[in-house]
Amino acid sequence: MNLGQRNKVSVNGNMSSMTDLVFLLLIFFIILSTLVSNGVNVELPKAKGTNSVTSKLTVSIKPDGSYYLDGGEVVYGDLESLIRIRMSDVSDPVIYLQVDESVPTGQTVELIGMAKANEWKVMLGATPKK
Repeated sequence: MNLGQRNKVSVNGNMSSMTDLVFLLLIFFIILSTLVSNGVNVELPKAKGTNSVTSKLTVSIKPDGSYYLDGGEVVYGDLESLIRIRMSDVSDPVIYLQVDESVPTGQTVELIGMAKANEWKVMLGATPKK
């Protein structure tokens, strides 16, 4: 008497559709990562050395005197209150300051003074010297 199973079920699955899905997701995230921009294009001054502190907030000043907070343009009068709101839940607030090299020093000093008054750390952006 033959009690064995006549129709054998294949336990192995077909992985070709799974690999197609993984490659599509990989392509999607690669394209998405190239489109994400976290700042404003400014011509940074050149300096030796680097800083390894990470920042949650980027403030940029363009040559025409316009201010940007994480890539969005803001008025200087609103800048301090907007930074204060963003830094309210951060334990060690650090501001990454990107100032174009043609911006007058006075504007940079005003921002650094604002940060010092609010006890925020400032990290200045620079292009490495060759």
